[in-house]
Amino acid sequence: MPHRRRSVDVGGLALALAETSSGYGWGGWEETEQGETRYAEVLIDVFAHTDNAVNLEPLHLSPFIQIEDDVRSRLIQSLGSWHFEPHRLPEEEVLACAYILFEAVFRIEGMKEAISVPLAQLATFLQHLRQLYRRDNNYHNFQHALDVLQATYHFLLTAGVVPSVSILEEDSRSWKPDKRATSGSLISSLSNADIFALYIAAIGHDVGHPGLTNAFMKNAKTPLAELYDEKSVLERMHYSLLLSLMRHHGLGVLLDRPNFGQSFRKTLSLTVLATDMGLHADFMARFQKLVQNRIFDPSTRKILYCQAIIKCADISNPSRPYTVCQHWAAALNSEWRNQLCFEQYLALPPSVMPSKDPLSQARGQVFFSKTFASPLFQLTASAIPEMNQFADICAENLQTWEDSCSRLAADAQRDGQGADSESSTPTQVPEDFLNAFAPTLPRSFLNEYEASISAMDSKSEFFSGYSGSQPDPIAPNQPARLEIPTSPSPSIARASSIASSNPFCNSLDATAAIRAAYSASVRKKKSFHRSSWNPSPAEFTALTGCPLRAENQTSPHSPRSNFPSPLSPPSSSTVSPLTPASISNSGRSPLSVFQPVPSC
Repeated sequence: MPHRRRSVDVGGLALALAETSSGYGWGGWEETEQGETRYAEVLIDVFAHTDNAVNLEPLHLSPFIQIEDDVRSRLIQSLGSWHFEPHRLPEEEVLACAYILFEAVFRIEGMKEAISVPLAQLATFLQHLRQLYRRDNNYHNFQHALDVLQATYHFLLTAGVVPSVSILEEDSRSWKPDKRATSGSLISSLSNADIFALYIAAIGHDVGHPGLTNAFMKNAKTPLAELYDEKSVLERMHYSLLLSLMRHHGLGVLLDRPNFGQSFRKTLSLTVLATDMGLHADFMARFQKLVQNRIFDPSTRKILYCQAIIKCADISNPSRPYTVCQHWAAALNSEWRNQLCFEQYLALPPSVMPSKDPLSQARGQVFFSKTFASPLFQLTASAIPEMNQFADICAENLQTWEDSCSRLAADAQRDGQGADSESSTPTQVPEDFLNAFAPTLPRSFLNEYEASISAMDSKSEFFSGYSGSQPDPIAPNQPARLEIPTSPSPSIARASSIASSNPFCNSLDATAAIRAAYSASVRKKKSFHRSSWNPSPAEFTALTGCPLRAENQTSPHSPRSNFPSPLSPPSSSTVSPLTPASISNSGRSPLSVFQPVPSC
């Protein structure tokens, strides 16, 4: 007779988390079926990482963002242009741009009363949010978040829903939409709270992104993929982090206010989740019904409008001027190249196809624009006529990419060889992903790295698997380098990376305490799951001072690759790999690469 399935006592887990020395929660796992124990382990770890990322003391937060008047005027002018390039701005100006956009939306009549959150709280929220974006990402970084926010602003501006940022150069006057001057479809659907939720979703929709895709999460069987059942894994992570961060900075009133919070949370969550391209076809079908006036519920129409706006903003690159579009195409291609390198190291099936030469890149842009961008912009313009101008630019860029394909293919045929290949060398190696949010990584990868620390030349050894000249080693805390030959102006030096102080890398103590409490007072039997997310014996002994038997601690998903492994154990070591001494002895900077990261 099969064992009766019992639910996990989350309350008992909470007690164990709160009182590591006296928690006696009961999980009911003497007769558990497969899955419940592992789910509980993943749940408490992800909870700990998320809580740690948000509650860890952030760096240098200020209740206001100071910039010189001339810089402010320049940024306001830049934000007002569709030829916006946040990747060319210094780090402090990227943050200032985000603040300016929120400052301008506060000029809407009744917005302050509707939100009841002062700008000072928004300033600290935005600064903290920026620190939770992974700086090493070539594409999914805070510059992309600002790009999406600025696109959202432009779409709403053309529809007459928000004021121009130039209003900030005038007296402190309020602004209200002129419904007579526009079609009014969007104006009549969105309240001030909806507009603010859309702004928050735009700037926070990729917070904590590891630079890896949902397909990677599924194939690597990461803890987050298990927690979210492989459905919109990253998007749910982003929303979870966003909620926690809002509450941390006093924006929880928007989420919990009676007769307001539930609607705000729904708008925010469904808007963020709409950025999952895996749900694109479903969205297009539902939005088509709205265009055909087959959706009459005002709440549903409002959500669909918000989703259309953020989806267009998230993939707005094909609708930007061509040179801007080129930059983001190259940035995403570089990020995919890093992921492919990581997948090869872990012996996972490739889930991305980075371009290897200009011709394949142009073909990729033609495919993406024809399949996703152009149909989305055209359908959105059917409901919001003011969006037609962006659909037109998208069509023009598509034609340019098609012409480029024809030219490059003809050149290759004439020369009797393929197009000039781009460098296939990644800008990151596997160990660089250790500063990402840990639940987005396979636990076996973290375990193997925690078991040993390789020498500084491990990057060079890894790259020896690639043909061509060997690249210079890239420091793990430095932003990934990306050069685009078509850029008309020299690159601007960016601020030093904050990866070394990333809160995602500082959850070891909390996780150790959780695991110690969990092992000592909650679990009745050792897990029979060999892949359970437990500390290794060395970890447990180093962190708690108590020996732990090494039963069932081997990882079933050890990295397999033709590349030389930078994670192979050292020949001899008498120091625990988790101690500060071992970090120092390794010759590496004390980046908290061993510390599991919070969940999105």
